[in-house]
Amino acid sequence: MKIDFVGKCLLLDCGSERTLAIGDLHLGYEGAMRRSGVMIPVKLFEKSIVDFDKIISETGELDNIVILGDLKHEFGSILPDEWKYIIKFIEYVKSKCKKLIVIEGNHDVILFPLLKKMNIEGVDFFVWKNVVFTHGDKEYNEMNSKKIDYWVLGHGHPAINLYDGNKKEKYKCFLYGNYKDKEVIVVPSFFPLIEGTDAREFDMKFAWDFNLKKFRSFVVSDDLKVLDFGELGKIRTD
Repeated sequence: MKIDFVGKCLLLDCGSERTLAIGDLHLGYEGAMRRSGVMIPVKLFEKSIVDFDKIISETGELDNIVILGDLKHEFGSILPDEWKYIIKFIEYVKSKCKKLIVIEGNHDVILFPLLKKMNIEGVDFFVWKNVVFTHGDKEYNEMNSKKIDYWVLGHGHPAINLYDGNKKEKYKCFLYGNYKDKEVIVVPSFFPLIEGTDAREFDMKFAWDFNLKKFRSFVVSDDLKVLDFGELGKIRTD
């Protein structure tokens, strides 16, 4: 299995098929913030499309695209902004692949009946070759099969604080490590506004007790280049 970090997405190539995994999108965040009286200066949906266009220009034709959960933002309801952007994003992404799979995240509880009307496959997890894709907040028995070598997860929104003297910058990152007999890849959120959570400082609330400080970190720069920063726990913290 060939593994490539392409911008904020993970590309897996088995030779005969190519699958792209997208982390948490949280579509509709702008509407939720506006409803609470907070205005967002960035047009998040448009920024997401620009970033995705750049990634697709590097990957070329794809067989599968997997959204790793939290397609929407608001818990318990679907705001007008969310539904509008979900429809637009799904129509856009479907045009870039042969098959689109949407995994249920903890923000997506009432989303799946609506996706079904759009003929979109919504699942708890997706098995492709020797890879399981799932959100990361729940464990499924199928993940522990001897036929599975890789787990690809979202949910954690991994990021890393980098220091240059007194200056601190936070960047999205991939985390890649081992858990028991599996190789685990945590994909950063695709959400363009907030970088995410540094695993050295906060619990990412996964369903497993990963030692994330032992995972390798691959940092996503502002121009979507990906750099290997080595073991997370060995990177300076001040």
